[in-house]
This record gives sequence, C-alpha cells and structure tokens, in this order.
Amino acid sequence: MTDVKIIKRGDPEYPRSLLALKNPPEQLYAKGNLRLLTRPMVSVVGTRDCTRYGLTVAQELAEACTKAGICVVSGLAEGIDAAAHRGAMGNTIAVLGNGLDCYYPIINQDLQNEIAEHSLLLSEYPLGFHGDKTTFPQRNRIVAALGRVVVAVEADKRSGTLITVRAAQALAKQIFAVPGNINCYASQGTNDLIAKGIAKMMTAPADVLACFGARNEKTAGQPVQQVTFEQKNILDILKTDEVHIDDLIVASGMSVPQLSTLLTNMEMIGLIEKLPGNFYVAK
Repeated sequence: MTDVKIIKRGDPEYPRSLLALKNPPEQLYAKGNLRLLTRPMVSVVGTRDCTRYGLTVAQELAEACTKAGICVVSGLAEGIDAAAHRGAMGNTIAVLGNGLDCYYPIINQDLQNEIAEHSLLLSEYPLGFHGDKTTFPQRNRIVAALGRVVVAVEADKRSGTLITVRAAQALAKQIFAVPGNINCYASQGTNDLIAKGIAKMMTAPADVLACFGARNEKTAGQPVQQVTFEQKNILDILKTDEVHIDDLIVASGMSVPQLSTLLTNMEMIGLIEKLPGNFYVAK
C-alpha cells in the first residue's frame, strides 16, 4: 500500500489530544489528507444495528459539521459510523482497528478506499494486521480522544458505542446523545445516557455546533419555506412516524388522484420522502 505515512509521538502531525490518553499510541499509520488533523473535530458514533432514523441523523449532523469546518471522526463500522463518514466525505477521519490495507467490515471496502482518497484513514496497527476482538475497543479510545465533542447517535445497552462514551468520560469530553423511541432497542443506550446525565440531549446539529461557536448553515439565514394548507395537513399526519399511503388516504380525507398529485409535489420540493413499500416520511 503506497502513500502511507507513519506519525510518531513527538512528530508535528501527531494529534496532541491523544496525549491525554493513559496509553496513547506510540505511532499512527495514516493515509490521506493529514491537514484534517489540524481542524476542530467531533466524534460521531453509534450502533451497527441502527435504524433509518439514526442513519439520517448521523448523516445530517456530519453534513452540518462539514459546512461549519468541523472534521467528523468515526470508526468506519457498519451503520452509524458509515453514515457519518458519508455525510462528511472530504472532511472525515476514519480510525481503524486493523491495518490500513485490510478491510473490516468488508461491506465498507469501497467507503474505506474513498476515505483514503478524499479524507483520512488512521490506525495504530501496522499494514497487514487484520484486527481481533481486542483491537476494535482499543480503536474507540482514539475516536473519543480526537473529538472535542463526542456524539452517540444510537446505541443499545450493550453497544460498543458505550465503550467510546466511557473513554470520552475519562477524558472529560462534552458528550451528546440523540434521544429516540423508548420502545426501540437502538435508543435504549442513548436514552439511558441522557437520563443518567452522562450526555446532553442533542435535538439538532446546532446543539453540537454551538460547542465550537458555529452555526448550522443549513438553516441560518434561510427563509422559512411556506406551505399550503393541504401540505401542512400531510406534514401533521407524518410528524411522528412514517405512514403508509393507505393510511394517508384515510387520515387526509383526500381522493387518491388528489393525494398522489400532492405527495409527488411535496416530494419534489423536499418536504417529504417516499420510502419502499409506499410509506412516506416528513424530512
């Protein structure tokens, strides 16, 4: 594997935040844009077994951070990590629990190659090392140390995400968690973090951006989109969850042709999203 740089403790590029760890890595293997190490960073983590809601939140948070010049750090796991990396492509650091020339999980091979080309891969493990059950939890301490703020998007009560959160606690990091459905396994861990006061509740990317003195450019300075009475009626129906078109017909009282035309228009202007199986959700 070409273009891999070894960064040793004491080198100018070595992240100073890692020195706060009890066992900082002696050296890092890096491939990609080393300038990302000089930017303010937020660590975005979450479960592999996530929901569509979690994926959306992770990607939107990553996009907002990127627009504000904040680098997004995660662990390149399937699920929330991958969504955060995709939302911040060009401005993201992936910390691996294996060598930079190895792929885990294999489903993220293309994503890992894209990050190497457009962002930055980091690992404390040498080329050719495939990782084991101990190296991925070890990886999490680096993810926690790099970010000024750590955000847990989704996690069940036994998720590896909580390892990262505990490492962030030990480093006195600001921790946020995204609240979720109390009946959903993927939100049990994050809701628990909020309930115990370990994490602040993140209700919008602006909550995290405020820690960096930044604004959410997605909404700042933009006029509020005006909606018609019919559009507002549909948005009110969709405000709590995804809804099947058959239920929309009943709840709206509209004819099938009227509703179909309205939904198509709302989808085109970005108010709603059509999901597989004729379900709709507000954006």
